[in-house]
Amino acid sequence: MKKTDYIKIVFVVSFVFATSMTIGCSKGVPRSFDATDDLPAIYPDYVETTFPPNIAPANFQVEEEADDYFVKLSGEDGSTVCVSGRKAIFPEKKWRRLLESNRGGKFSVDVFVKINGKWLKRKTFENRVSDDPVDPYLSYRLIEPGYDYGHRIVLAQRCVENYDERAFFDNRSVGTSPCVNCHSFQDRKTDRFLFHFRRMDAPPIGGTIIVEGKNIKKVGGQVEANKITCSYPAWRPTGDLVAFSSNYTRQVFHALSSQKIEVFDAFSDLVLLDATKNELTLIESTKEDFEVFPYWSPDGSFLYYCSAHFVPETPQSTEKDRLEEMAKRATELRYSIYRRSFDESSRTFGSPEIVVDAAGRERSALFPRISPDGKFLVYTLAESGVFPIWRPEAQLYIKNLETGEEREWKEVNSDDSDSYHSWSSTGRWIVFSSRREDGQYTRLYMAHVDAEGNATKPFTLPQKDPEHGRRLLKSYNVPEPTVEPIKVDPRELLKVAEQPAEPTKNL
Repeated sequence: MKKTDYIKIVFVVSFVFATSMTIGCSKGVPRSFDATDDLPAIYPDYVETTFPPNIAPANFQVEEEADDYFVKLSGEDGSTVCVSGRKAIFPEKKWRRLLESNRGGKFSVDVFVKINGKWLKRKTFENRVSDDPVDPYLSYRLIEPGYDYGHRIVLAQRCVENYDERAFFDNRSVGTSPCVNCHSFQDRKTDRFLFHFRRMDAPPIGGTIIVEGKNIKKVGGQVEANKITCSYPAWRPTGDLVAFSSNYTRQVFHALSSQKIEVFDAFSDLVLLDATKNELTLIESTKEDFEVFPYWSPDGSFLYYCSAHFVPETPQSTEKDRLEEMAKRATELRYSIYRRSFDESSRTFGSPEIVVDAAGRERSALFPRISPDGKFLVYTLAESGVFPIWRPEAQLYIKNLETGEEREWKEVNSDDSDSYHSWSSTGRWIVFSSRREDGQYTRLYMAHVDAEGNATKPFTLPQKDPEHGRRLLKSYNVPEPTVEPIKVDPRELLKVAEQPAEPTKNL
C-alpha cells in the first residue's frame, strides 16, 4: 500500500513559518565577527547530544533577537552545511550526507547573530553521530491532556527519517468520537498489531481491533471473574498470545493540591488472549492484589508486570463503599514489579518473583520494559499510584538484570514527569515521553544507550518547523518504535470498527 493511501493528519495551526536559505559556506560565513563564550540559546535544545545516523534534520530556532542569523554545521570529514535565517531549516539531502559521512564521529555547530550591524559568533558546540541507527518508524497517540470524554484522538505513525506523519486511526471518523488507546505491535513489526476502541453508545460498543497481515477483526468480551474488558496489551514476541490486564479504572480530582488528578484501579487482573482462537485465560485474579502493565521478556519465557496490595478497612462493605474508601486512600496504592515464568507448551505460569520492591520503600514502580538483549529493565518510579504521567516527580530508573544494580537514570530525567518509554529493536535507543518543556504537554525524546546502560543527553523528536512543539496542542503518548511502516489500509480499520465484535471465550 502506498503511503499516500494513509489518512493525513490535519491540525489547524496558525503561525508564520520563517524560512531559511541554504547558502554556500565558502561565501556565506561572516568574515568579521567577535567570538563570545556563551552557548547559543536554541529551541529545541540540540546542544551537545548524540543523534542516530538516520534521523530527520534537527531543525532549530535561535532564541535571540537579532538583525540577521547564520548557522554552519561542520563535519570531521570536512563536509559543511550552511543556512541563514532565525529558523535553521537544514536541507534533508545535505543533512543526511553530513550524518552518514561522520557516522561514529561528530560535527560542530556555529551560530552567528548580527546585532546593531555587528556579527557575533556564539560558542561552538559539538554533536555526535552514533553508529547505531534508530528504528525508522514510531507510532503514538495524539490527544489533548484533559480528563473528559469526546476529544479528538489520533493513532499516528511517523517516519523519523523524515517528517512524514500519517494517521492510521482517527476517532472523529467513527461518529461518536470513541476513546482509542493502547496500541501494541508484535516484536516491533507491523504484520500483527492491535489497539482498543470504545464507543459510549447505548449499549456501549467497542472491542480490540486485531490486525494479522491482511486480516482484521474486532474482538469483544469480558473476563468472567470481573465482567471487565481487557486493556494494556503486550504481544508475546512469538506465537498467538497477548497478555492483558483487565482493569476497572477510576479518577479522583483534588481541590486543594497541586496534584489535580489521581487515577486508580478499583480492581485489576491479568489475562491471556489467544488472538487466533479468541480464547481468554485468567492468569491472576485476587481481590486484594492489583496486577497491571504486563510485558514479556524478549524470549517470551517471563511475563513482567506491576502489582499493588490493598486491603479495605471493611472487607464486607458494599462495592460503592469500597470505591469511596479506595478513592480516599488512592495515594496508598503502591506498585512493585514482579515476573512469572511461562511454559509455552502447557501455557502455564510459575509463581510470582519480585523484581523491584518499590512498595517496600513507599514508592510505585510502573511500565516495566526489558531491553531486547534481556539485560536491562527500565521503569517509571513515582511516589504512588498507577498513572504517573501527571506526577511531576515521576522519573525513569534502570536495573541491570544480570548484576542486580539499580539506579535513577539521571542522564535522561528532568524536573518534570518522565514516563512511558520503549526500546528500539537494537536496544541502543530509548524513546520516552516527558513534560519537561512546560509541565502540561508530553513530548517525545530519544537517547542513545550503550552496552553498560549509560544514556546520552535526550533530544526531542525533530520536526520540520522547530516551533512545532510549542504550537501543537496535543500530547504524545505510548510511543512504540517499529522497524517497518503500518501496511494496512486505515479505511479497512474503520470498516471493522463499525462492525459487531467477535465474542471471546473464557477458559
